[in-house]
Amino acid sequence: MTRSDDSLAVALLVSRLAGDGHDTLKASEFWALPGLPGELLGRSAEELSNAGVGGEMAERVVRLLDRSVALAFELDRYEEAGIRTVTAYDDGYPIRLRERLGSRAPALLHAVGAVELLSEPGVGVVGSRGVSEEGAEVAAKTAERATALGYPIVSGGARGVDQLAMNAAHQVDGRVVGIMADSLVRTIDKAETRRALVGGSTVLATPYGPEAPFSVGNAMGRNKLIYALSTVTLVVASDKDEGGTWAGAVEALRGGFGRIAVWRGSGEGPGNAHLVRRGGLPVNAIDQLDQLLLEPDEPVLASPVPSQESLFTD
Repeated sequence: MTRSDDSLAVALLVSRLAGDGHDTLKASEFWALPGLPGELLGRSAEELSNAGVGGEMAERVVRLLDRSVALAFELDRYEEAGIRTVTAYDDGYPIRLRERLGSRAPALLHAVGAVELLSEPGVGVVGSRGVSEEGAEVAAKTAERATALGYPIVSGGARGVDQLAMNAAHQVDGRVVGIMADSLVRTIDKAETRRALVGGSTVLATPYGPEAPFSVGNAMGRNKLIYALSTVTLVVASDKDEGGTWAGAVEALRGGFGRIAVWRGSGEGPGNAHLVRRGGLPVNAIDQLDQLLLEPDEPVLASPVPSQESLFTD
């Protein structure tokens, strides 16, 4: 894959694939850089400092941008395995992430499958791993209804509600966007995953390295993306004051990452009523999602890609 200077610079600045111990930029650090990323290539620390990149940051940027050979090898290796690296300056990057998350948006994603689905507004479905039979039915019915309305399901692939919703969508020939907090490489090695990817109706993506193992921190970061990519996200069942579903929903409500519906009916969790009190939209029938999907989308929080003038005159 031929990359633009901007795309290459993003990968060099934020990707940890080269495994060289460099301190790559966090999302907020990357988005705070002045100018366009491709302009930073080949510049000295002094030039960057004169252009507004702080002293220590300028040195760090120069070191990161000097990794092109090692990083290109890793990107090519994953590309051969079918895993694309999509930066914020590539076609296929979902603008909704930048709109909804602002400086918290990942500047880079690794993805396999129908990458174009990342840019389609979807219906998010999240909930606890230990969901009841009633909650499982709500997850499946939501996926079926979203598919009937033409929306892909967006979820995290975890046991419980996530997998139930994604499997239900596949069973009715729906489209699925899976945002992963575990190793993408290991996931696509599974036979059921390969079958889902063959039909062109599924994409699996992660903001972490393709082989990064599961961690609680990764799961929390993944949750942000589910809410941001979805027109509306239904919380099927949540614990109260604990667990990833609760923490992710509270953070999304506080941060305004998207419209959040909360199931209030048979199968709900002990935290659902409390999420409604925090601003979640109560839903007690699946077809109520129809109206939510017809309502205008959430307001944009930030410009999709920074509109910046050139830093340099040469």
